[in-house]
Amino acid sequence: MLLRPPTDADIDAIAPAFRDPEVGGEAGLPPVDGDTLRTMLREQLPWMHERGLLAPYVIEDTSTGGLLGGANLRLFDPMRDTVELGYWLFVEARGRGVATRAVRALVDDSHARGIVRVEAHVRLGNLASERVLERAGFEREGVKRKLLRHGGTRVDATLFAIVAPDLE
Repeated sequence: MLLRPPTDADIDAIAPAFRDPEVGGEAGLPPVDGDTLRTMLREQLPWMHERGLLAPYVIEDTSTGGLLGGANLRLFDPMRDTVELGYWLFVEARGRGVATRAVRALVDDSHARGIVRVEAHVRLGNLASERVLERAGFEREGVKRKLLRHGGTRVDATLFAIVAPDLE
């Protein structure tokens, strides 16, 4: 498995996830098409990455070269050394530990770069995503009311976090 920034060549493979409610809808991805994603990749992501607003990744299966899903770090807060993590998988990639390994890799890299706290928000009832975070070492901290959009409405989310080991 390899986590790497997305390229234009990845767009056709990942674009369907952004419109699939079982994938992108659950992960909070904007329901956009491939052309919009290409424009975002070229025109918006460099600016967002430079400011710590969004660092997207694709998860590549190194044995096949196929894409398994994606992940991101977003909303870097330099005052608190905190970042928020998100992830999604194509349905066929689920249940193999891919998300847990990707989350753990992003956490380890974040901590190595001086990030003290990594947070994640999970829609109440999304037990599979909760299990991913728990297996990766995150702790449940509370509920944020009406934080996420899901199925055309605002829903509550559980806040999970993991803190750099030398600060626990």
